[in-house]
Amino acid sequence: MYILRRHSRRVYSTTPATSISSSTAALVSGWKAQIAPRIDTSTDHISPSAFNLLATTLDDPAVPYKGDSLPPAGTPLPPNWHLAYFPPRILERDLSLDGYDTNYSPPEPFVQRMWAGGKIEWSRENPLKVGQEARMVAKLKDVEMKRGGKGENVFVWVDRDVGNEAGWCLKDTRCLVYMQKTKEGTGRTEPRVVLANKTPDFTRTLHPTTILLFRYSALTFNSHMIHYDHLYSTTKEGHPACLVHGPLTCTLLLDLLRCNLPTERHIKSFSYRALSPLVVGKGFRVCGRRGSEGGYELWAENDNGGLAMTGTAEVEV
Repeated sequence: MYILRRHSRRVYSTTPATSISSSTAALVSGWKAQIAPRIDTSTDHISPSAFNLLATTLDDPAVPYKGDSLPPAGTPLPPNWHLAYFPPRILERDLSLDGYDTNYSPPEPFVQRMWAGGKIEWSRENPLKVGQEARMVAKLKDVEMKRGGKGENVFVWVDRDVGNEAGWCLKDTRCLVYMQKTKEGTGRTEPRVVLANKTPDFTRTLHPTTILLFRYSALTFNSHMIHYDHLYSTTKEGHPACLVHGPLTCTLLLDLLRCNLPTERHIKSFSYRALSPLVVGKGFRVCGRRGSEGGYELWAENDNGGLAMTGTAEVEV
């Protein structure tokens, strides 16, 4: 029996900003009303193989289970490694044209998707461990319409609660933004560069390769073509190259923090925002420093020192 923490199911009213057209507001509100009652459940075995393959892909300096070394039953999953489990089990014909799962995707013309941010919370008393049987319950949390520099956008928030036989293990709330399709052959507007302008206490420099992105896509069963198809990413969506996955950047930030915490410390939660994409072939840094009241600031910088992702982790003794 799987017992998940009970969360009150809030009913959100989607109130469009004054800059959103009435036709868009009606379209999105009608779609939201259709999917609001939806609850998706998925079960998975927390296998040592998926753990090992993710450790081998990330080459995490703090995790020994790489190559031929499998983690024993009872090994806790590092923060955000649950993404190697509970894949979107969707037939190809039901995916979007560029490969992402459409369970919580708004209707056309909002067909281009990017990871916008989220929050993850973990149970200290009941972490997800290798060898367990677990269940994930997903449901819509909120929908918000905004106008950006290139038109109207739809932000979709989805809650995912994961539990095992002992109860609740973690909550993964993610926000995805859906934009109108970029006209082929036109590049995207360069995002405004926001410099970090802060000194980290610890850092790690990474050089994302095509192989890294392909492996991570395979492990998370993420077929979104912007991560592995250079021609599609550059000519169809106007990116300079394939994009590093938002959840991969988030995982690398959490791995950095875990490597620099005393073993008795527990990462209770992490709230984060994606500010600009990281691209394959361009080096970047993941950084962290001690904040106030026991928290930690984490951020990722691109090769120009611009912020790509920023967040705050709550840590407890």
